[in-house]
Amino acid sequence: MTGFRVVFGLWLLFCAAMSSAAASSWQDEPEARLQLHQQGLELALADVHPMLTLWWQQAVSVDSASDEADDRLLLGMQAFWRYWASLSFVDRQYLSTTDVPLLFQEQDKSELLLAAEQRRRHVLVQKLAPGYASHEQLQQQLARLLALNVEPWPALRTATVRPGERVAVVPHIRERLRLLGDMPAETGASLSVVSDDTGAPYDTDDSDTVSPIDNAAVLDSSRVVDGVVVSDDRVSLDGIRSAFVDVSPIHDPEVYDADLERVVRDFQQRHGLQVDGVIGPQTFAWLDVAPLRRAQLLMRSMLRTLIGDKLPSSYLLVNIPEYRLRLYQDQVVVLDSDVIVGKGQRRTPIMSSKITNVVLNPPWNVPRSIIERDIVPRLYREPDYIEREGFEVLDGAGLVPRAEWQARLYNGGGFPYRLRQKPGARNALGAYKFHLPNDDAIYLHDTPGRSLFSRDSRALSSGCVRVEGAEQLANWLLSGQMSPERLAALKGSGVTRWLRVAQPLPVFMVYWPGWLGSDGLPRFRNDIYDFDRALSSPFTSG
Repeated sequence: MTGFRVVFGLWLLFCAAMSSAAASSWQDEPEARLQLHQQGLELALADVHPMLTLWWQQAVSVDSASDEADDRLLLGMQAFWRYWASLSFVDRQYLSTTDVPLLFQEQDKSELLLAAEQRRRHVLVQKLAPGYASHEQLQQQLARLLALNVEPWPALRTATVRPGERVAVVPHIRERLRLLGDMPAETGASLSVVSDDTGAPYDTDDSDTVSPIDNAAVLDSSRVVDGVVVSDDRVSLDGIRSAFVDVSPIHDPEVYDADLERVVRDFQQRHGLQVDGVIGPQTFAWLDVAPLRRAQLLMRSMLRTLIGDKLPSSYLLVNIPEYRLRLYQDQVVVLDSDVIVGKGQRRTPIMSSKITNVVLNPPWNVPRSIIERDIVPRLYREPDYIEREGFEVLDGAGLVPRAEWQARLYNGGGFPYRLRQKPGARNALGAYKFHLPNDDAIYLHDTPGRSLFSRDSRALSSGCVRVEGAEQLANWLLSGQMSPERLAALKGSGVTRWLRVAQPLPVFMVYWPGWLGSDGLPRFRNDIYDFDRALSSPFTSG
C-alpha cells in the first residue's frame, strides 16, 4: 500500500510538471495582459482597495512584473467584483470596499490554470470588464488625463478675470483649456487689436504652440505618454515691423476675447458653475484641479454608476451633487429638472425607495430638529413669525394659544410643542409632496422659493429634495388616473388630498460628481459632502 502511495505521488508530481510546461506566459497573450493592467489601473485610480492598488503596482512595475503578479491581480479583481455584486445600493454609492478581505477562490485558480494552458486568459479578463456606459471613451479620457499628469500643472488662480480685460494669465488659461479638451488646439484666438506708442498695430503673440493630446494613448503605467509638444518657434516683432509697411491688425494674447469667453462658458457648464464667462474663484479652482485628481474623481463616480444589474423600465434618479433629477420612462428621459438638496450639516441621504403617494396642498409637520435649530431662535427675534408664516402650535390636546406658548418660551420653559404649517402660498412644501416610505422622513416636494433654483450651488435644504418641475412630475405620476385639468382644480381648492400612485415609482438618490457627457468629455461637480476628499495616488507606494 505504501508503494502505491509513492507511485501515485510521483504521478501527481509528473502531471504538475507537465501542466506547468504546457502553460503559457501572460506575455504570450499581450492584449489580455494589457486589458488586465488597464482594468487594474481603473480600480487603482478609484482607490477602492489598498491591496488591489498594490497588486496592480507589482504587475506593471519593471522590478516586480511576472506571471505570478499578473495572476494575483486577476484573482484579486475577481474577488473584488464578486464582493461588489453583494453590496447594497447604498454601500455602492459610498464605495464601502476598502476593508473587505479579498479572498481567492479555488475555482478561480483552477479556471486560471486551465485558461493558461489553453492560452485563453483573455476570456477571463473580458468577464472582468464592468458595464460602464462608453467604456472606450472612459479609457480615452483617462489616457488624456494621465498623459497630462506628466506635465507641469501650475496653479493659475489670480484675481477675477472678466471678458474684455487684459491680464497676463489669459494665455495660460487658454492653454489649460486646450489641454483639457474644451478648446480645440487648432482654434485661433480672435484677439483685440493693440498698438505701439506710434499708433501702428503690431503682433504681440509670442505664446507657445501646443499640439493636440493623443486621445488614443494607452493606459499602461509602464509607458510614458507625451501629452504636450511645445514649439520653440517665435515670431520676431522687429522682423514683422521691418518687412511690412501696411501691417494688418493683429491681436494681443493677454486680452480675454469673445472666442475665449465662449470656451470658458462651456467649461463652466461642464463643471456645474455659474455660466457667466467670469473667471472667478470657482472657475479657477476647477482649472487648477490636477489631471490625476480629475482621473480619480471620474473613476470613483463611474463605479458608483454601477447601481444594479438591472434597472426598472421607469424610475426617478436624483444625482445629489449635480442638483439634478431625471425621470426615465422605458429608459428614455421624459423629465429633467433642477433640484435643491440638503446642506452639508443636513445631508440628503443616499437611498432607494418608491413614490407611493402624491399629496396635494400638503401641510408641513416641522421636524423637531428644525424647530430647535431654526425656528425657536427666530421666535426670540420675531415674535410674530408663527402667525406670519401660517404655523399652528400643537400639543397633545390640540391647538395651543399664542399667549400660552409665548409665556412658556419667554419664561425659560422651552418650546415642547409641535409645529404644523397650513397649506397655502407660504407653505414650505409648496403644492405637492411626493411621499417615500423611509426611516429618515425624507421626501421630494414643491417649494415657493423658486428663485433658489437659479443658484449654481443648491445644497440648501434640511435633507428633503425640492423639485423645480414638481407639477410636471405630479402630472406624470397621476396621468393614468386624472387629467391635468382635474389635478389643477384639486390643487386650486386648497384642500389637502392624498392621492395613491397606481404604480409606485422607484427612486434612486445617487452621488455622482463625475460622468461622461455625450461629447465624450468628463462632467464634474463639487464634492459637496466630501465623499472623495482624501484619495491615495496609485503611482506612489506606502
